[in-house]
Amino acid sequence: MPKITEEMRNIVEKEQCFIVTADKTGQPSAAPKGSMLVLDEQTLAYGELVGKQTYRNLLENPKVAVVVTDRQALKGYRFMGRAELLSEGPLYDRFAEKFAQMGLPKPKAAVKIIVEEIYDLSVRNPGEKIC
Repeated sequence: MPKITEEMRNIVEKEQCFIVTADKTGQPSAAPKGSMLVLDEQTLAYGELVGKQTYRNLLENPKVAVVVTDRQALKGYRFMGRAELLSEGPLYDRFAEKFAQMGLPKPKAAVKIIVEEIYDLSVRNPGEKIC
């Protein structure tokens, strides 16, 4: 299994992440996710606030990619994995509380992503599979 390093964690939690999904026909969609965080060495998560195309795609097809870059350092990563939608429980409550503090409505779901592959997107190793 791949391992999300501390350096990767720092970039994910500091920079804007984008999630890439596809519907059942393969039509792709990309969307920014400002609440992305690292749960552990193999798991990402975010709160799905809007519940539109990304949410619908995840209902049909759980395969996802999360892309993040640090433009200043010319580093970045693509995390490939499977998403699980959670509408209750501790992770959902965590995002609901965070969103409430920001004056936002409750999330449609907490999205937990089990990372299966990681690719280096830095200038020196573009597209190289890390694990």
